[in-house]
Parts: sequence; C-alpha cells; structure tokens
Amino acid sequence: MPDLPHRSISDRAYWREIVLLRHRLVSLKAQTRLLRHELARKYNPDQPRVPAGNADGGQWTSGGGGGGATPTGTDVPGDLGSAFSAALNFSDVVPDTSGEESWAFYQDATRPDGSLAERAVVNRDGSTIHSEFAEPDRKSDWDERHTVTSPEGGKTTFETSDRTQTIRDGGPDGEIVSRSTWTERGPEREATVQQVLAPPNPIGLLAAGAALFGWSSPNDGIDGQRTVMGFVPRDYQPGKPGQMDLTFVGNLTAEEAKNACHMLGKVQELTDRAANAAGDPRQFSSMATYGTDVHVRFKNFVNDLKDINFRAERSFLKEAAEPTSSEERAAGYPRSVRTDAYEYRPEDGTLCVYDLKAGRRGLSIPRSDILATAAYLGMSKVRRVILLEVRPRK
Repeated sequence: MPDLPHRSISDRAYWREIVLLRHRLVSLKAQTRLLRHELARKYNPDQPRVPAGNADGGQWTSGGGGGGATPTGTDVPGDLGSAFSAALNFSDVVPDTSGEESWAFYQDATRPDGSLAERAVVNRDGSTIHSEFAEPDRKSDWDERHTVTSPEGGKTTFETSDRTQTIRDGGPDGEIVSRSTWTERGPEREATVQQVLAPPNPIGLLAAGAALFGWSSPNDGIDGQRTVMGFVPRDYQPGKPGQMDLTFVGNLTAEEAKNACHMLGKVQELTDRAANAAGDPRQFSSMATYGTDVHVRFKNFVNDLKDINFRAERSFLKEAAEPTSSEERAAGYPRSVRTDAYEYRPEDGTLCVYDLKAGRRGLSIPRSDILATAAYLGMSKVRRVILLEVRPRK
C-alpha cells in the first residue's frame, strides 16, 4: 500500500485484507445501528394491543376497535427487510483509487428525505470513523457525532452541539474527557464541566482527533467550511510550559475560522500565489519536489510582509524540558520542528499554526501534536493553539 512503504509485500497484503474486513464490519454495524434506530423511533409503548383471550391477543392494534389488522411494513419489528429499505438508503462503497488519501473506503447512508444520516469511513491504517448526523428539524442532544475506533479497538467520540464539543473516551456513552465551546478567539473550556485530570489515553485521543481531522481537512473550501484542531494548555500559567490538551476537532464556517485566525485569508492567498508561480505539478520529478517549490515561494512571500507576529518556516524545540525562550532555531536543529507558518496574537494569547499541503494526504498524528506543543512552548502567554491545513485552490 502506498502509505506503508516499509512493509514487505506479504505485510501489505495482510493489512489490505485487514482494511477490507474492517470496512465490511463498519458497514454492517452502521446498517444495523440505523435499522435499530428507525425501529425504536417507530415503536410506541402506548399503542393499544388486542385484549387477552382473543385469537390475536397481545398483538399491536390501530386502536380503531374490532382488533384491527396488524400493521405491515416498517411498523412491524418482525418485518426487518421492509423496515430496512424504508429507513435508509446506502450509497455504493467509495474506494480511494489514487492512493493519495488517508482513507481507503467510505459509505454514506441517507434518510428517505435525502438528508445524510450516517457515514462509515475506513482509513488505511485500519482505524475507522462512524459519523452520525441528527435528523433535520428534529430535536436532538447533538447535531453530529463522530466515533473514531483505533486499529486496536479503542473508541473516542467527538459530539458537537452548535459550537460546543464534548469529547468522550470509550465511545458515545464514555467518560467525558473535555467539553469546549468555540468562540471568536478559538476553543474555550466549559467552566461548568469538571475536566478529568488527564485523558485516560492522551495518545489515543490525539490519534482519534488526527484521524477525524485528516478525513475532513482535504475537503476544506467545499460549502465554505474549514476544519480546525484546537488545543488548550491544561494548567495555564503565563510563560511556563505545560501539556497541550486537544479540545476541539471539527468544521467551522470560513467566517468563523477567520475570526479566530485573522491571517487565514492572507495565508490562502499566498498559498495560491506560490502554487501558481510554481506551475503545473506534472513538470516536477515528484510531488515532494513540487511541494518544496511551493513552500519556498510561500516563505518568501510571507517574509516580504515583515510582520514579527506572522512568520514562515520557523523552527521550534519539541520538548518541554528545553528552554522556552523565543530564540530562533535553525532549520534542522536537533529535536526541533518547523512550522510552515504561524500567526501569534499576544493581546489574547491565540496562536494559529498553518500547515501547507500541496497534495491530498493529511496531517500525521505525531506532527499534529508536535506542531501544537512545540509552537506553544516557543511562545509566551499562549492561551490556545489552533491548527489548520491550507491547500492551493484549483
């Protein structure tokens, strides 16, 4: 497989089979869950039954007298086939044949009115994403929720209601790890929720967030949406290092994203200019070479602005144990990580980190954590870090 170059041919075949099996399992689970949901919605415990002593005693009745005929189709739990077909419509399985995406397959399920009900995604690493979307014009505790299952079976759910996101460890009914609301400045923890001292599995939480981010971000720009990852220091103390907690992963409107990260529009503009100046990617020996060319041109455009709070290609130390001064680090410095661009607002402590992508493949799990933590440690008085990917618009 393209993303597993270090594996032998037999290993690749093994993992390809694992992905196929996980895809089939996720698809079956999604269909079963939707069917159960539809049947539960139609079930009415107060619906009258035929009185005992009659030949059909105990069966459901319409209540119109005379025992009535048993309803058919979707109203009868026993008629699973009819209920299944009426409850939802499953699209064809969509595979990634390019090898450029982080996902291998996905499948959508829509309601009779055409609205999206659920989505099952299988990633190339064997993780899966099960997304659920609330019924339009129907009251629900959430607008959408996404449960990410790791290759090892761990589950993390990202449940969003309006602009408040609750993150749960263990699935939809799991322990609340975090609850934050997206504001004009970025994610803010909910003061009414007692945060756990530490996520039960911080690495698993980050991996789940990166998987969800990696699925959504390549589609940025469609319907004016922007995908963001938000991080907040666990115990904020000005000028002192601390651990970054993932608090928000999701889509915002372009306007909301720009309200939090003021230079987003400029970053997109300069990215487009750099890509246009680089020319057709097909004239380069590889996509990596093309990406390097775009990055170099982008850096020069940013540096021409001479804005000390808007920088490109700056390296930060990775480790919290290192000094946290704003001392510049040379590219390639040991234990350092380079940000493609960042925007820092000292007045409210917002740090926006922009990661440029010339292709479709999304942000890796380790890099997302390192970018957020290293950039935070390299600044003072950072109250939140917002991570975004930016791709050239075609």
